Amino acid sequence: MSAYAVSLSLNGDSADLQMDNTQAVYASDSNGVPMLITEVGMLAPGGGTVTEVGVPSMMPDGRVIFGAETQPKDTNFNARWNIYIGNADAVPSHRIITALDPKALDADCTPAFKGDPYPVADIDENIAFISTVPHGHDALFFYSHGKLACMVKAGDKTIEGHEIAILSFGSAQIGEGGQVAFTGFLGDTTKPGPHRQALLLAVLGGPVTELAVEGDYGPNHTLYQRPFGLPAALPTPLGIMVAFTAKTPSGAALFLYSGGSMARILPTGTLTSAGPVSYLSAGRPGLMVDGTTAVLAGCARIPAIFRLTHQRLDLRIERGQLTPFGTELESLGDPVLTASGAMFVGATDTDDREKLYILSPDDAFFEVGDSEFIYRIAMGALKHHSIFTGTLSVNQHGDFAYLGGR
Repeated sequence: MSAYAVSLSLNGDSADLQMDNTQAVYASDSNGVPMLITEVGMLAPGGGTVTEVGVPSMMPDGRVIFGAETQPKDTNFNARWNIYIGNADAVPSHRIITALDPKALDADCTPAFKGDPYPVADIDENIAFISTVPHGHDALFFYSHGKLACMVKAGDKTIEGHEIAILSFGSAQIGEGGQVAFTGFLGDTTKPGPHRQALLLAVLGGPVTELAVEGDYGPNHTLYQRPFGLPAALPTPLGIMVAFTAKTPSGAALFLYSGGSMARILPTGTLTSAGPVSYLSAGRPGLMVDGTTAVLAGCARIPAIFRLTHQRLDLRIERGQLTPFGTELESLGDPVLTASGAMFVGATDTDDREKLYILSPDDAFFEVGDSEFIYRIAMGALKHHSIFTGTLSVNQHGDFAYLGGR
């Protein structure tokens, strides 16, 4: 059994799973213009054809890492998943390379890809991802310069003594020094029974620590309940920083783990200029190294994005806000923050178009690629492709990637 993570956006009534004909990976080049990295039907490194693409993740150096399924030239072999790195500044024929090239493989620590591994990478080009091993159990892999290691396997125990039964695919976030935060479920793999969801922190060569566990009490005597949202994480001088949402007896709350301690920073019921917070998204919150967070929320069924800086809560974007083209924002995706304080967000407008927007530190609000890119679209130089905003990934420098159509 494996747990998979999905991305949500919020409209006026509920959280909706965003489905789209996602056939291509796009990433920004050095000028901030989205470029096609690869798509279904294109040639893959080493031959073969891309048959499916996975959710991309921006690397700190501006390249993009992602999983893709390819069909070998010899059709007697089945299509298989692998991990690739794309460079939007390279010529189209040399935009992607294979990311994994292990010098040796351990039979008990070999990824048996059965779907998107959702890879992430740190500044030293170390790669973390969750996949199954040949015997069918989940494992958290760590690839570093030709060496592939299993950081965690289903059946391992945390430092607190609880068994890890399931690792949640798509939840891994990487820090520095071999730190990886992820969600999973604790329980006895040999006995049927209820599992408890948990936010966990693994360290290469070290133990797995429980940061938050369903059924336990956290800060402010808050009881963690299921579901936990997807974590966002960043490396800091004090170690990895993690932000996430979780259900609580009073609704939900946004939590921040920093410097070895956990804090509850935004519970539902908090009064805002748009009314009391009634909902918090289970998607990844935005996060900066100073502890600033941004989260998609609902206030009286109106989707809104709040920014929380040193206990100051500010409404930044809400449904009904005008876009640069005069339409209104209808549904909002989860926000992403950069080191400069800029906020990226995907949104659907009243023309039912999914677009990516930036709210700059000085409150300028514009579409990604504006104005040169938009001008080129208007003049017919580029076809305006569809965008799956639920797959948006942005690094601290503002480089971005997403899945889209053609």
